[in-house]
Amino acid sequence: MTHLRRIGDLLERAGIGLAGTLLAVALGSISAQIFFRYVLGNSLSFAEELARYALIWSAMVGGAVAYRQGAHVAMTMAVERFPGPIALIVGKAVHLFVAAFAGLLAYQGWAIAMRNFARQQLSPALQIEIGWIYLAIPVGGALLLLAAIEALFVSRTGEQVSAL
Repeated sequence: MTHLRRIGDLLERAGIGLAGTLLAVALGSISAQIFFRYVLGNSLSFAEELARYALIWSAMVGGAVAYRQGAHVAMTMAVERFPGPIALIVGKAVHLFVAAFAGLLAYQGWAIAMRNFARQQLSPALQIEIGWIYLAIPVGGALLLLAAIEALFVSRTGEQVSAL
């Protein structure tokens, strides 16, 4: 299982880098739009679309990273309501539910992305295939699935991987 943990660590570092970069792209795009609109009096045609797509990808990748780090507060609070051994069982059940949801998200998201690639529809401002935007769904789902599987089967010195 150390291989699973190493893969998870590698994907987590890559996910943090990608999500952070995409957030910076969104912030830069929005800032440039504000400057161009209110200082120069001429809007950028692509800024809002670029920010939207960067935030979509950032949310899908960042959500999986946050889950792996145990940063989803609502799930942590639900598990912490139970005493010791019951909390462990509830935590494992939560990981199973998340794994099932993530698997469905990855599977159905892949189908949606492929349909959009087949249509060859382009985004209005950036002129990129919409399939690339929809590809965030299966990528985020797959990353979330791997994090949930790791949380189910890998422990660090007897403790769960995430805060659940």
